[in-house]
Amino acid sequence: MTLTAAPLAITCFALLATGYALFFILGRQPRLAPVIREAWPILHVETLIVAVVAGSLWIGGWLLVAVLLAHAARVGFEVTKVTALRSETFPPLVVALAIAAISALAALLPLTLICALGLAGVILCLALLKFAGWHEKSSRSITLELLAFPLLPLIVFTAAGVQGGVAVWLLLAFILVETFDSYALLGGKLFGKRLAFPLLSPKKTVEGLAIGAAMLMLTAALLGALLAGIPVWTSAAIALFTGALTVTGDLAASRLKRASGVKDFPVVLPHQGGLFDTTDAWIATGAGLITLAAFTGLA
Repeated sequence: MTLTAAPLAITCFALLATGYALFFILGRQPRLAPVIREAWPILHVETLIVAVVAGSLWIGGWLLVAVLLAHAARVGFEVTKVTALRSETFPPLVVALAIAAISALAALLPLTLICALGLAGVILCLALLKFAGWHEKSSRSITLELLAFPLLPLIVFTAAGVQGGVAVWLLLAFILVETFDSYALLGGKLFGKRLAFPLLSPKKTVEGLAIGAAMLMLTAALLGALLAGIPVWTSAAIALFTGALTVTGDLAASRLKRASGVKDFPVVLPHQGGLFDTTDAWIATGAGLITLAAFTGLA
């Protein structure tokens, strides 16, 4: 793949500008104005997120390493803090430091080995959770649940980024996730009627997800054709893979909260909640795309 981080970072800001223009146009319609006013603060927070993510991935170097390790530590802290409400597990601060340290050490391994170990670990944890029959609130079950998602994918995500050479895949994952989530959110607010996952994620609607998927495929096709000469069908397949990982990450994070009896992870950003609330889908999608790229020789 001939993609580099610079054009993708510029694409991030171009898509963000498109979002502002779309919000401005829709906000001029009396029927839609209340919905758009409610969504403006979310877009402003998204601007901050895009600036930090796209900027650090574009600049790279020690800035990217610091951002990735800080992100890994914070996510490790948040998820452990929440699941500790169900059963006594490891201290959140210990987990935060351990995840950052393990990710930094894992970066010394070859990328294919990082991805293979991460994928094998997730499969093993899920198999043990399914067949061991441990109680949901037992410390063993909670530990396996956290390892399956987000901790092992987070280590793959962070270690690959710290290692260098895959910033383009992390940035591509970010663009596709934000495209899907933004249009799914807007489509759900404007046209949503039928709930897609009423128990785990009551705000997601079938109509919103369909609009998000359609815009994701369109964005992937345009990015693939314009920036890398990737065939439309290949771009569509990547989009579908990304969409599936995005929804899986969102639902896994929601299940973690519901099982622990909380509404949000410890809050960092207004209108977004915890950092894990903001990056759960990016972690799942980034780790998935990096693994796909490593196994196919694209990274």
